[in-house]
Amino acid sequence: MKAHTQIRRDDRGTIVKQSAPAESGPPYALRAVERVCDILDILANSNSSVSLSEVAEGTGMPKSSAFRYLTVLEGRHYVERDPETSSFRLGLAFRPQNTRAVEMLTELARPALEKLRDQLGETTNLGVLDGAYVVHTAVAESPHIMRLAARVGDRGYIHSTALGKAICAELPEDRVRSILSAAGMPALTDSTITSVDSYLTELKRVRTEGFGEDDAENQPAGRCVAVVIRGTGLPAGISVSAPADRFPREQVADTVKQLRKVARSLSRQMRD
Repeated sequence: MKAHTQIRRDDRGTIVKQSAPAESGPPYALRAVERVCDILDILANSNSSVSLSEVAEGTGMPKSSAFRYLTVLEGRHYVERDPETSSFRLGLAFRPQNTRAVEMLTELARPALEKLRDQLGETTNLGVLDGAYVVHTAVAESPHIMRLAARVGDRGYIHSTALGKAICAELPEDRVRSILSAAGMPALTDSTITSVDSYLTELKRVRTEGFGEDDAENQPAGRCVAVVIRGTGLPAGISVSAPADRFPREQVADTVKQLRKVARSLSRQMRD
């Protein structure tokens, strides 16, 4: 039985290799596949970004070869590169999601969203960032015939939704750029932000004012405002959405106050 190499970091953070017996398998291993697996092992077992030199040393490849592998993996979003340090980490395709925490938050949020829906008469939503998209995990629909309402499980872009903006305002810029690169920035309406720089500027506004807003950017004649839920360990937020003629800008500030109150309550309940 042929031995294979396990790659990990020791207690001092240094990448080390050690031989371990390989499981029985095909007699002819694909060298390129093994190298890809070695690279992903290094990134998965690191608590921080890994430099090109560390990847090359850990895999036993020349830097030029390691760089080529990393570039291909980056192009498929299995790996992402820090634009400031040029170091590497696992990309969106390998971002784990705490499914139990999502289930708990959804269970807690559902009655709170229904109560807020009854107070406002408009659709309320819980969204969680999953990879490059915001997924609606709970929706309390407005009783109006004309309403804005996603369905549970629907996925939304971060650049055009209030939930996406509220959540991404809490993330590092390099991760936001990676998400935008993975999902793209299609123009869903004439008002949709389609420039990365413009979106990053919008996130500065979100941080200052404390809420995300979709002003006819995801659907024509629609308005949605959202706030992030802090302290849960999840990139999540709640929102209110409605036709713009029933949700004028004058109501935004009061709606945001009510959303913040619900968000604080959910945060407390998740920590208890």
